[in-house]
Amino acid sequence: MAVRIRLTRFGRKNRPHYRIAVFDAQTRRDGRYLELLGSYDPLVHEPKDKVKVDADRLAAWVHQGALATPAVAQLFRHCGLKMPVAPKTAKPKAKKAKPAAKAAPKK
Repeated sequence: MAVRIRLTRFGRKNRPHYRIAVFDAQTRRDGRYLELLGSYDPLVHEPKDKVKVDADRLAAWVHQGALATPAVAQLFRHCGLKMPVAPKTAKPKAKKAKPAAKAAPKK
């Protein structure tokens, strides 16, 4: 199951308010989320006050493999928040092909 960290819209017309939540990748924008991580208010003027996020839960989801959408990643960069980095998983090493035996020249 692919998991994404993305925005879901709340609020009234001309007064948007967003929640930052973890979704299954195939869920619709305002559908059921797995966990709520924080909120985003675009009408606040101070970038530091626009986003409120539970950093511990965000890091836990990223370590489990959740990916942030480009909008969420850009929002975090704008507000000065660092997106946690997922640990690199070890890829299975590819088997080396045996070198082909050199053919003896014909006489």
